[in-house]
Amino acid sequence: MELWVRVFRDRAAGLDGDEWTLELNDSIEPGRTQRGWNQYIRNSYAQFRCSLCRRSWPSKQVQVLFHFSRESSLRRGTVRVRRFKQKCRRCSAARMEEPSFTVENIDVMVEKLMEKIRIRCYGEEPPESNRNLRFDGRIEGPHERLHCEACLKGICSQSPAQ
Repeated sequence: MELWVRVFRDRAAGLDGDEWTLELNDSIEPGRTQRGWNQYIRNSYAQFRCSLCRRSWPSKQVQVLFHFSRESSLRRGTVRVRRFKQKCRRCSAARMEEPSFTVENIDVMVEKLMEKIRIRCYGEEPPESNRNLRFDGRIEGPHERLHCEACLKGICSQSPAQ
């Protein structure tokens, strides 16, 4: 999370002199924002590692949920982030594991988040941006819906509910 906070601080420094904070919050739910809060969901590429068998796997279907709000009178804003987990398909007692993102993909996600904040909290026009997330290597096999926390919540881009 330290890397996320550092990238976020660098990008949030230019937000109209307001102080913004980023916090990890696994209790936020898609489609359930508090009054005055906004939501942004981003799909990304990440790596996972099973804490039981040590197997690792890549996924290009990792959902990241952001809830954000600005208190203009206090000149501050808050972003809550939830990184949806996956579990190992080989271990019967597998735990949901945290994704590991590259610095470049964190930077792109935070850049896109800043665009949403500028539009929704500061009334700015959408910028022209063509920067996308990257991943190296091949990903073989189907998306494991039964092992994807975002699929189980119905928000994964690979979920049948979409």
